[in-house]
Amino acid sequence: MRCLEVVDSRRPDPRRTIVYVHGGAYVNPPVVQHWDLIAALATENDARVVAPLYPLAPAGTAATVVPLMLDVDAAVRARYGPRVVWAGDSAGGGLALATALALRDQGRTVPDHLVLVAPWLDVTMSNPGVGQVEPRDPSLAVPGLQHAGRLWAGGTDPRDPLVSPGFADLDELPPTTLVVGDRDLFLQDCRDLAERAGRAGVDVSLVEAAGGFHVFPAVTFLPESKAARRHVSARLAENPRG
Repeated sequence: MRCLEVVDSRRPDPRRTIVYVHGGAYVNPPVVQHWDLIAALATENDARVVAPLYPLAPAGTAATVVPLMLDVDAAVRARYGPRVVWAGDSAGGGLALATALALRDQGRTVPDHLVLVAPWLDVTMSNPGVGQVEPRDPSLAVPGLQHAGRLWAGGTDPRDPLVSPGFADLDELPPTTLVVGDRDLFLQDCRDLAERAGRAGVDVSLVEAAGGFHVFPAVTFLPESKAARRHVSARLAENPRG
């Protein structure tokens, strides 16, 4: 699996490493907005950002790709040291969380921080709150997501936390920052994850943007996008290991 690395050329020795997992419903490659967001994260957080280009469904499934992401984590730590943040948007946010859970379950070191931008937490789209938001979401639709989710699941139960990490036990997760807009189909799943993580003792922060569409921080010039990214930067700065 190829990984691309993005750094701020004005800072040749970044102090932080972020692994950023792109979205695209597990079936699409990264688009220009992903690279815009990755570049902003590198610049705003004095970071190198490593972006894995993981196998897409149906060739790639949760059962085959999560182990590859564990290999990415090991390779990044071996090259740059143990302080690693994992981040991602949409499907990539779900995959970043699934990777952190797999690291935890295998007794390995979890990321220093998770930054999840509108993560896709349940490929079945079964949360009752989805129907309340769907008329307001300008970009996502349930039938297409459910189809993509079945491809990503492959032969695994779509409710398995490997596929839909929103169903996982959240104990012992690292500090986690969630960002979502209130016009996003994944809104209620993000709210539920934040609530459950808090009950599990996780240091969790949820940013909801009024009028925010799916993965709005990737439109980097918007005021609400800048505000959300400032919150992310503040969270990373206040966490001594983030």
